[in-house]
Amino acid sequence: MVLGMVLLLALALALSACGGGGSSSSSSETTSEEPAAEAEPASAEEPQEGGGEESAATIAYDGPEKGLPVEYPEPAKSGNECKIGYQNIYSAIPAMSEQQKGAEKEAQNLGCDLVTLDDELDLTTQVNNFNQLLSQNVGDVIVFPLVPKSLGPSVAEANSKNVPVVSNSSPPAATEPLPKGYATRILQGFDEGAYLRAKYVAEEHPGAEFAVMGLAQPVASLQYFSERAKYWGERFGLKFAGEVDAQEDNPASASQAMSALLGKYPNVEALFTYSDNSAVAAGLVAKTSQREVAICGNNAQTDAVKAIEDGTMACTIYANFQDMGAQLVRAAYDLAEGQKLPETAKAELTLVTKENAAEIEPIG
Repeated sequence: MVLGMVLLLALALALSACGGGGSSSSSSETTSEEPAAEAEPASAEEPQEGGGEESAATIAYDGPEKGLPVEYPEPAKSGNECKIGYQNIYSAIPAMSEQQKGAEKEAQNLGCDLVTLDDELDLTTQVNNFNQLLSQNVGDVIVFPLVPKSLGPSVAEANSKNVPVVSNSSPPAATEPLPKGYATRILQGFDEGAYLRAKYVAEEHPGAEFAVMGLAQPVASLQYFSERAKYWGERFGLKFAGEVDAQEDNPASASQAMSALLGKYPNVEALFTYSDNSAVAAGLVAKTSQREVAICGNNAQTDAVKAIEDGTMACTIYANFQDMGAQLVRAAYDLAEGQKLPETAKAELTLVTKENAAEIEPIG
């Protein structure tokens, strides 16, 4: 994601699964130009020993995303001309394609002209697209910043023209302030997603030993998701064994990581992965190895939902990406009409398990 196509490609693949991340398989430390901030919620308690069904059932969500709105105020249609610039970080990613569909539907509902451009996960293209939208006299710009600093001059120009800028999913932690010049952001809910997964595993397997599988690329959102997976697992009384990461974002690398993980942590009973793709691959390795491991991914992709139904995965998180797109457009419209909005909103999440997998419409 930062400074180079290799990392940008890593972000593309991670976005396709909208999940965790972190460190190399030999170390839990990574570096990033913009490292994920520490995001311990002010009200968080120390991890509890012993876990158990009772603690899992009674620990309410009190993380940094608690109380964030899942929607912006419904706009009152003014009849004024409405032209919104929408930058899709990469339309080839199924979740981002779904998000744009939601944005287009809401723009049509509000009578707005939505000018869509594809950043193709390229920093230069993103900056050029932003400037192109400004030259087309849009009233707002919606963007998923690859590197917020690189967009700084463009955002400053937008501010000078009274063009509000809405951030999509960045920075990923609710504890991190918005970069200068942005009016509001909507998050994918990585912290609440980590909470939901840990709660479910703790209810089904009290006190289980768990591990985390991340991606060995310094992508801030993925690092944050891994950190929160560890935090919430321990908070629910699960026992953290360690982290082993996929070196690349593909099934073969995830399978290698899972094999290494099972060898390194022979007593592991649960696994939280950074994505559905890695979770599906890990599930197949566990099945072949005749190991019972409760595996949870993220994003509710088709293969993952099938894996949950057949028992090779335990859970995943569904984020309503179409609604996220609609809320981004709603925020832009509200800002253009002079409404004050909360600094941060978040996606509405659903935990997907075998009990409700048939009711979910998978992504991709």
